[in-house]
Amino acid sequence: MKIIAREKEIKILKTIYDSKDPEFLAVYGRRRVGKTYLITNFFENKGIFFHITGTPRATTQQQLWNFSQIYSDVLNNGDQIEQPGSWQEAFHLLKKGIDRSASSTKMILFLDELPWLANKKSNFVEALSYFWNRFIENDPRIKLIVCGSAASWMIKNVIDNRGGLYNRITKKMRLQPFNLFDTERYLKEKKNVHLSRKQIVEIYMAIGGVASYLDLVTKGRSLAQIISDIFFDHHSPISGEFDRIFQSLFTNSDLHKKIITTLAGKKNGINRKELFQLTGIKSGSVQTRIINELLESGFIIRQPLYGNRKKDASIRLIDEYSAFYTKWFKEITNTRIAVNDNYWLILQNSRKYASWSGHAFETLCMNHVDYIAKALGFNGILYSYASWYYRPTDKTDSGAQIDLLIDRSDNCINLCELKFYNGLFTISKEYAKKLERKNKNL
Repeated sequence: MKIIAREKEIKILKTIYDSKDPEFLAVYGRRRVGKTYLITNFFENKGIFFHITGTPRATTQQQLWNFSQIYSDVLNNGDQIEQPGSWQEAFHLLKKGIDRSASSTKMILFLDELPWLANKKSNFVEALSYFWNRFIENDPRIKLIVCGSAASWMIKNVIDNRGGLYNRITKKMRLQPFNLFDTERYLKEKKNVHLSRKQIVEIYMAIGGVASYLDLVTKGRSLAQIISDIFFDHHSPISGEFDRIFQSLFTNSDLHKKIITTLAGKKNGINRKELFQLTGIKSGSVQTRIINELLESGFIIRQPLYGNRKKDASIRLIDEYSAFYTKWFKEITNTRIAVNDNYWLILQNSRKYASWSGHAFETLCMNHVDYIAKALGFNGILYSYASWYYRPTDKTDSGAQIDLLIDRSDNCINLCELKFYNGLFTISKEYAKKLERKNKNL
């Protein structure tokens, strides 16, 4: 099947395939983003393609049974082999299968959802490291690809491994959701869905650029109908998705969900101290682990406030789907609001939606700062970005806020007002004075 967008990633995969050396690629990124689709559709017809996928909450013996089936089909002409008793034995069998293959045939070993394969007490990572170091690190036919949705696990146990896999990764790839431009391409080319760019922005504010969610967009439906179909229909295809995401990625995921739910109610994010006061998570080590896991998985960012110390940074939710779910869908389930076919259409015309959409648009812009910089003509210059707030010092003074401040290394600062309106936004004289006051306060 055709791979849409992903040009940079395809270039990396082509380099790996054309390499005259063995390659070890680590791929990670949030669930549903298209990791398996990308690797499978690029490699499956380019040599022997050995693809095994981990199963959540399966025992080691169940994972090994799956291995035996794949091995039998791909490397043993369909003749069933006896299930190996351990991963050490499984990789020894794999080595024999590789040895029997033609010396000119490239072999792609794709170990998908590695964190599920490497469950507790499986010794999977140890067996994999021995397999690579002892048998295949000098075999130019081998292209080993490991993939996982649990970013923190992949970084700790594979990319930054301090044991047998130390410094063995030759390439790494963090697969991100599509940006707005590629979302438009994906909907047009795969789904034959043609929407205005404002409509694409509104869809993005609800589900982000996650390929699996974009596949749920149906041709011939209005924007309100598309959102209703995905979230509010009685047969919603992603009902329960929020819980599944966190359960599949994190241990003790209720704590992660508590963090996300708390941040969803804080438009501009909050600092770490306030966050953990609100959530009641007291252990410092647990706090650090959860924040790092959510950062590495792309759910949150640590955003500095311009002019403040690094430790005063604001923690902000940037995952569009999670923000939409906790604002709208979770509210329905918690309050048992009756939902009819016009529920979202009615909401779109409410003040509540107008307030939410402004915040959601700010988040979208935060996720597209690189493209804003390019549009403004300074993408070749180093820069950092932040929010900025001015709190009045007395009753005669007024506060100020800058949604996005881009601090450039060429001693320039861009102040960005982020507004989401249905019509043309006009800067009145009064609004111009307001902007001037912000500039002066800064």
